Parts: sequence; C-alpha cells; structure tokens
Amino acid sequence: MLINMRLRSIIKLFAPPIVMEGFYALREKFAKVEESPLPQIEHSSKEFIVVGNGPSLKKSIAKYKDAIVGKDMVVVNGFASTDLYKILKPNIYMMTDPVFYNLQEDKKETMLSIINDICEKTTWPLHVILHSSAKDKPIVALLLRNKYIKIDFFLSGSYVTNKKISKYESWDKNLCAPCGQTVLNTAVYLALFWNYKEIYLLGADASFFEDIRIDQETNEIWTVDSHFYDNNRIYKDKGLFDKMKGRLRDDITLHELIYRYGRMFESYYTLADYARYKGANVYNASEYSWINVFERKKLQ
Repeated sequence: MLINMRLRSIIKLFAPPIVMEGFYALREKFAKVEESPLPQIEHSSKEFIVVGNGPSLKKSIAKYKDAIVGKDMVVVNGFASTDLYKILKPNIYMMTDPVFYNLQEDKKETMLSIINDICEKTTWPLHVILHSSAKDKPIVALLLRNKYIKIDFFLSGSYVTNKKISKYESWDKNLCAPCGQTVLNTAVYLALFWNYKEIYLLGADASFFEDIRIDQETNEIWTVDSHFYDNNRIYKDKGLFDKMKGRLRDDITLHELIYRYGRMFESYYTLADYARYKGANVYNASEYSWINVFERKKLQ
C-alpha cells in the first residue's frame, strides 16, 4: 500500500494537470455506484411518528397515546425492553449503533437482552432497519428467529461524487445518506426517504449537554444518559452503565464528545433542508427538546 501511495505521488508530480483532470473525469464517468438494499415501504397512515427515548416521552405518551397507536412509527435502541413496546406496536424498529452488531463483552448482556425482547414480544409485522455493515453479524440470525420480523439494510457514507446525480438525488436512492450521528438523525432521514410528508418527533429531547458530568477527582467523563425508562432496568452491564453515576465515556475526550453532539444538531439542519426539497413537513412535538430547527407542533 505504501508503494502504491508513493507511485501515485510521483505520477501527480510529473503528469501535467490536464492529464490528471482527464484521468479523474474518466474514473468518475465509469465509477459504479452501489445500489441501496433498502426498499420503500407501504404507508398505512399519513403521519409518521419518530419515537425517541428521551425523558419527555413519558409526558407525550400520557397526552397522545390514543393519537399515535396505529400510526406508522419507528422506535429505536432499547425501546422493546419497555412496557410501551407492546402497547404502541411500531411497524419499524431501528438500531444503527455498532454496539448492537459487535456485541462487545462489556456491553454484550445489555444488547442481547434488548434483541431478545424484540424477538419475544413482537407478534405483529415489524421491519427492523440495520446498517449494511450488520449483514454478516449475529444480530441478523438472532432477530430472524421471529417469523414476524423482516430485516432491511440501509447505506450511509459520504455523498456520491458522480456529477450526474445530485446530493439529494443520491439520498432519494439511499446511495448514501446524511450524517447519522444519532439513531434519530437516521430515523428522520429514512422517514423522508420513504416519502412521508407529515413527520412528528416525540421524546427527541437531545438534551445531552445537560447530562455531562466530570468527576472532580479522577477527571472521568460521565453522562447521566437520561431516558424515559429506568436505566437501571435496561442496562445489564456495569461496563456500559454504573447505577450510581451513569454511563462512563471512557473511550472519548470531552472535546470529541461535544463535537459529536454538534454534528448531531448540524445533521438536523441538513435534514430540514432535505425535507424542504422533498416537500415534507417535520414537526417537533416533543414536550421538551433542544432541537430547534423543526417547527414546534403538538399532535392532535
């Protein structure tokens, strides 16, 4: 690989710029774009509900449960381990975090518990959406033990560079995707990809900055990791969640953590532009939320 890199550097050094431009143009012209494996889905309701796991979801469910039961909706991550899962009966379940696919030892018990809850509780048709990198991972076989579950995969990654197709056109085909820093970023994108025109966010608090804690003796970074459910009941691994402190962010620096949160908010602004391109409306119906780019609108 090092030799190839040096060879390319030498070629660039001596080849005239016009020759290099011609080479890149030809490479782009004949480049094969990977087709998305993600299909469209049938709509059973005009509205699409994106259900986050933020603390405010409790209030939203108390107010709007009757209004959202039976609507097309997506739930994410640990939602199946709550009592609400069998009440709302979502038609889409999304898990984009590699932690679900890699089953690391210090997080394995929690992830397997959530996957088992999906399998054991689901008695209605359910689309589970995973990243394409999960195709050969154990999660696929574990989920397909349930006859009601169908698994689909989506592509992410950078914009398609082929100039014959625009950024938004490539998103329309899921040849790539906008930044999915969090699972809700991707959930909003896929709702637009599936051509829903009325999209509502619930439990999308995104109040992560309020949850950061710095241990004043050890300098460790902790996050309270607030959810509408009891963390102590959902998280099985101490390596993932300490019952006294919260989640230990031992694999990241403070500035990297804040940068990730920044990318999450930036992605929502990008998705707002994409929604305008699609002629769709994305409303933030959460009872409390830091996401200020979407119009606030309560569910009727």
